[in-house]
Amino acid sequence: MIKKAVAIIVLVMVASLSVAGCTVNPSSTSSPTPTPIASKETVIGNNTTFSSAAGFNITYPKTLKTDSTTNASVQARVFVYLGTNNTSAAVSVATEDLDPNATLTDFAKFNVAQINDFPNYQLISNQSTTLGGKPAYNVVWQASVPVQVDTTVQNTQLKFMQTYVINNNKGYVVSYKAIPSDYNTYLAQAQQIMNSFKFN
Repeated sequence: MIKKAVAIIVLVMVASLSVAGCTVNPSSTSSPTPTPIASKETVIGNNTTFSSAAGFNITYPKTLKTDSTTNASVQARVFVYLGTNNTSAAVSVATEDLDPNATLTDFAKFNVAQINDFPNYQLISNQSTTLGGKPAYNVVWQASVPVQVDTTVQNTQLKFMQTYVINNNKGYVVSYKAIPSDYNTYLAQAQQIMNSFKFN
């Protein structure tokens, strides 16, 4: 399960995943009891690979803490917390079923428009890239976002790097988040984990 103390509210963590009606697969929203999405972790040497039936693998040092869910209605598939005592810095992967006609441009534009609405939003950079061998779009941004800590919700300034990619009618958002003062501290490790993302 995703930890309540450190998880960004689903609306926020998946802010870049709430796709407009033209791109959401209607069949994915009409199922009353979604089938759980299976996943497994495989340890080889000093690394763990998280494999999800949502169509991806991601690898990270086995010493890092993680949270994941098999709940198909929750879009965030896995959180990898960076540093030994730091749970505010994390890499995550979230997924969304898309309409067969959805393009990467549609997916990225809509999601960037959504994060635009957060207080103190600042777009730092955006560029085309690749991820998992597919064309992708990368955005770095900062804003005040609602974060759930225990039972209360507080607006917290966070910095994100998010990469959007599409494969087999599914949209993926691979994200790194941290408070701005920690962002550069964990950036190299976050990029290494994000770059390990592969489609399965």
